[in-house]
Amino acid sequence: MRQGAFIVISGLLLAALAGCDDSNDRRSRYAEKKPAPRPLERNFDPPRQVLPPSAPKKKEPAWMDYRGEDMRQLTELSGRRVLVVFYAPWSSQAMQYVQAVKSYAEAQDGKAFAVLIDADAHPELARKYDLEAVPLTVLYLEGMKLREMVGGVSAARLDQLIEQTVRVE
Repeated sequence: MRQGAFIVISGLLLAALAGCDDSNDRRSRYAEKKPAPRPLERNFDPPRQVLPPSAPKKKEPAWMDYRGEDMRQLTELSGRRVLVVFYAPWSSQAMQYVQAVKSYAEAQDGKAFAVLIDADAHPELARKYDLEAVPLTVLYLEGMKLREMVGGVSAARLDQLIEQTVRVE
């Protein structure tokens, strides 16, 4: 009896497996050639005209005459050395020094900025900085006061003094 049951079960299994053979079906499905996808269509036409060159960037001013602006904002210019220069228009030495400061600031290519303050026109600011003689130069870097210099020097000497101060600090 056992042998008979084994034969019957084996026969059923073979019949079931023979009927489920769909490998030919699968082969025929994958053998079909599908068309290749179409390339993307280009609907953008580049401009035919050549655009004019952009306008050159305006250079930032290297110096300014003080007109009552907030000194804190002026001295905290990011990444720039700020020179606050007190002068008197009646002093020839101070006026020569102002010209030297202007030429120094312009030569620095945006690394330095000078604020020129007429001490006679702004006495309250002169008192705040304890001004005793003109010209007086106060050097700031990132809002921090680094040095005060009294008297006038040439643009080259001013550059040396500022470089020494910045290097030390």
